[in-house]
Amino acid sequence: MRFPAQFFPRSARVILLGLTLPFLSQVSLHAAEPAPLKLPPGFEATIYASHDLAGSVQAMTVNSRGEILVSAPGYIRTLIDENADGVADRFQDFTTDLPAGVQGMCCDGPHVYCVGGEGILRYTDENQDGIADGPPELMFRCRTGGEHYTHAIRKGPDGWWYVIAGNETNLDFTSLNEESSPVRKPSAGVLMRFPPDFQQMEVLSDGLRNAYDFDWNVSGDPFVYDSDGERDISLPWYRPTRLFHSLPGMTHGWVSRSWKAPHYFLDMTPTLVEAGRGSPTGVVCYRHHQFPEEFYDATFILDWTYGRVIAIKTQPQGATWAAQARNFATGVGSYGFAPTDAAVGPDGALYISVGGRGTQGSVFRITYQTPATSAEALSTDPLEQILNSAQPLEAWSRKQWERQARETGEEAILKAALDESRSVAQRRRAIEVLTEIFEGPDFDFMKEIHRDPSAQLRARAVWAYGRSTSSKPDPVTLQPFLVDPDPQVIRSGLEALLSCPAESLVGYENEIANALSHEDHFIQFLAVRVASRMADAGFRQVGESARKAGWNEAMLMAYAFVDRGYVGHKYAWHDVGAAALSKLQDPHERLTAVLLIQHALGGFGDSPVHSAVFDGYLPRLPLDQPEDLLADLRSVVEEIYPTGNQRLDWELARLIAMTSLDSLPLLDRLTQQLTESSDPVSDIHHLIVLSTVPTKRSPEQTQAAATALLSLHQKLQTAKAEVDRNWEPRVKEMYQKLVEHDAELPRVIVNHKQFGRPEHNMFVDAMQPDDRTRAIAIFLEGVEEKQVQLTPDLLRLIGELPADRVLDLARKSAHDPLLNTAAIPILAAANQPQDHELIREALRDPFDSSQDVYLQAVSQWDEYSLDDLISLYPLLERLSREEKQEKLWEKSLRVFGEVARSLVTNVPEVDVPADLISAIDLNRSDVVEGWSEWIDHNFPEVSLHGNAADPNTTTVDWRAQLQQVDWTAGDTHHGEQLFQTLKCALCHNGHIAVGPNLSGVTSRFSRDNLFEAIYDPHRDVSSRYRTEAISTDAGKTFTGIVIYESVDGLLLRDTSHQTVRIEASQIEFRKPLTLSLMPANLLNDSTPQDLADLYAYLQTLSGASTF
Repeated sequence: MRFPAQFFPRSARVILLGLTLPFLSQVSLHAAEPAPLKLPPGFEATIYASHDLAGSVQAMTVNSRGEILVSAPGYIRTLIDENADGVADRFQDFTTDLPAGVQGMCCDGPHVYCVGGEGILRYTDENQDGIADGPPELMFRCRTGGEHYTHAIRKGPDGWWYVIAGNETNLDFTSLNEESSPVRKPSAGVLMRFPPDFQQMEVLSDGLRNAYDFDWNVSGDPFVYDSDGERDISLPWYRPTRLFHSLPGMTHGWVSRSWKAPHYFLDMTPTLVEAGRGSPTGVVCYRHHQFPEEFYDATFILDWTYGRVIAIKTQPQGATWAAQARNFATGVGSYGFAPTDAAVGPDGALYISVGGRGTQGSVFRITYQTPATSAEALSTDPLEQILNSAQPLEAWSRKQWERQARETGEEAILKAALDESRSVAQRRRAIEVLTEIFEGPDFDFMKEIHRDPSAQLRARAVWAYGRSTSSKPDPVTLQPFLVDPDPQVIRSGLEALLSCPAESLVGYENEIANALSHEDHFIQFLAVRVASRMADAGFRQVGESARKAGWNEAMLMAYAFVDRGYVGHKYAWHDVGAAALSKLQDPHERLTAVLLIQHALGGFGDSPVHSAVFDGYLPRLPLDQPEDLLADLRSVVEEIYPTGNQRLDWELARLIAMTSLDSLPLLDRLTQQLTESSDPVSDIHHLIVLSTVPTKRSPEQTQAAATALLSLHQKLQTAKAEVDRNWEPRVKEMYQKLVEHDAELPRVIVNHKQFGRPEHNMFVDAMQPDDRTRAIAIFLEGVEEKQVQLTPDLLRLIGELPADRVLDLARKSAHDPLLNTAAIPILAAANQPQDHELIREALRDPFDSSQDVYLQAVSQWDEYSLDDLISLYPLLERLSREEKQEKLWEKSLRVFGEVARSLVTNVPEVDVPADLISAIDLNRSDVVEGWSEWIDHNFPEVSLHGNAADPNTTTVDWRAQLQQVDWTAGDTHHGEQLFQTLKCALCHNGHIAVGPNLSGVTSRFSRDNLFEAIYDPHRDVSSRYRTEAISTDAGKTFTGIVIYESVDGLLLRDTSHQTVRIEASQIEFRKPLTLSLMPANLLNDSTPQDLADLYAYLQTLSGASTF
């Protein structure tokens, strides 16, 4: 596939921001300031609106007057450029009744549709004064405001409203029109559409994780940019951010947190571009003339994480598109470029908003220095203007061409669509206008357009016909297009049939059967989707044709058979799937057979009967198949596995796991995949499969599994592969399952020569006591010899050894801010007098999860002082404000009473009121107030509340500190050392990461924003990283981030960097907090040189994919 050479220039031009960027106030500067973006040659970026006009923008659009609308928490406002010089001069608040702002906006005449509040809202501004006339009308109720809820809304080329929603939206599908909806049982995130009155819903495609935006290319195909499962990187089911051609009736692959289908699964919509890690935000297709011709019909996608805009050009390839991508805009300097949305204005400029999560906001304006000219675009003829409308789906463009179209009339538009002297682009646009404004194409039009040499026009005509026939297309009209020589035309015809009820599919049996034999996979599978909707007689007719045509067609119809409600039926997986697998030799056909068997047995996904690691390996539904039939399948798989074809073998291994085949030959061949040079992700895949195979292991097989497990971290390190916080929990789940089938595995691991890396502590829990003690001793020896870096988890493990071996290490660690919460419980258990002060300090920490351990230690002290009472009071006072936590409250009250009583034992005139100890008839606040009064009366020299600084509030003037820094003198090597010394990597990178990945952080955050977030981490915490307080019925309280949750329990990473499993039945109290796990004042003692060095190192953390 050849793309324009100009689209990929060898050099790029850097447009730099000056050393100081003047902020614009409500009245801006007159001259456009250059923006800090690296762009292709000939482009320039300026600041259209700065932070004061457009702070932390999260959504943007252009209204019918051509003005930029932006939204941030608290408002939607219009940016007004009064003198048309490319700089916003002031803003006008459109509405201020949206505390969370909106995550999608689209204007249509006097209306502003947005996603916020209770759902899809419509504001009206009939008098066009730039202010909403009143409260909005709720058009459709749905979840909004969350990062994985409902996002963008756009008006489509058919005049319907299209909305995209993330995987946590939990939509109410009661208004779903199942007869016309291409997807009848949606799951995860969806692309959906509504008629203008919003009275019904159709789902075009599902299986999205969290796509924020979408747009249509010139040919009318929707492109969707979906997010990755960033926490699953370096696990077999990790998928990067991807741009999809979102085909109706197909999926984007997201099923559960631990299962995302690969792109080659039969029902997957086409993947156009894989863009690595990132946070997808805006999507816009450029259909203007200001940019050079090679950028016309380019799709621009925005990545918030790495601060970049990617331009994508497409060319037809079969039924879909081939794509090529390049970086179009990236941030430079220290300003920060976190793009959130994009839109094209009437002037042809590309406007990009930046902000989100409290970052510095602004709107950039990108133009080409020598605008392209178009004689067609300059025409004054109304018909020409209609057909040449730039950005025809935008409100400012619609305002003109819709009026002109109605005035010009249907007949003139119809003639233009059939006029072969006109360009394909004009005629295609005429077809769209016919569809949206008038009645759409009729029989005579379709008969004539079928003979047109342009496949683009034939395809668009079929689309128009499908959208205009109320789901009842005439077979005589549509049938010729379903056998068209061009696959895009056939695809458009099949898409039209996907919106039809069964009775409207009568008469298309031969065409569907022919489509099953088409060479293009997407044609084949759309035919499967249509066939699955047919009435019984039509389905049987297509099925009979498929069986006669060959194995591939038979397998596809067996897939459709399953979709008609026959999950688990032996006909699909055994009679067709297994039989085909045994007879066929072509790897592609064999892969189809394997995927059919998987689908017929219920597919994959989360289930209450298996751990998350098996979501993509064990069946979603109980297998419940006859043993003799499974034996047939086992014989076939034993005969052909491994085949030598990587993709086929990968799925055969998954099939082995799905059916838990008990087979010594398969066990041996799977084990042989674990080699010294094998990829670590491949090793995890095969280890997961091995963990499902119940066959007894030989010593050699156990040794091979142990070697593979212990080699994972080194292999990842060698490959410079990243891991994130889901990596360790999933590998541990797999390891635990391996041990169920191989009890000797833990002993072989501890005796292995490779054992001893700190990450290997994940294998210790499954060990028998003697092996466990030996393993911990190996870790301690490594720490003492400085060969192993001490982590909180490792220290906690070492604490199990006899006290004389670990107390010195614990005392040294107690003064390390990231090890102390693991160290002090060890000291509390030993409870030696020299450590009492450390225990007192720990009692004052409201986020320490070991308060019950400290209380137990205090209760055993021989004598007490006023300091003990003062240390206990904050815990008692905090618990008085909490709900439940009965056991911890009772224990705290008892110990507090014991200390108080001991302090006045020898003071006859002072007594401890019994009701303050028993607290039977008092509520908690009364008890604490009583104790406070008792202490004030008897110990007036004591200040219970004092003037201690809040540990969660920054105590330094960080802005003044930054002004002292010479940022040009940063030393990246020393910065990396600081990063490790401050234990930043413990939370922000690696297998236990509970904070955001810092790759690209200096691109999306300005330097000031970045250091503000470090000095004051609690100021603006993303919902993904907010902590929770959880109390158990055993009296323990944990504060941390929930990293995994299911119906039976959760995993929480707490403030001591410990991963805790809490069963759902044990949870007594749960409360969300607004705090970050990151401590405030982390940099208080840093020198200006330290700050320069740390920033220099952070600038090296790129990680973005390059194009």
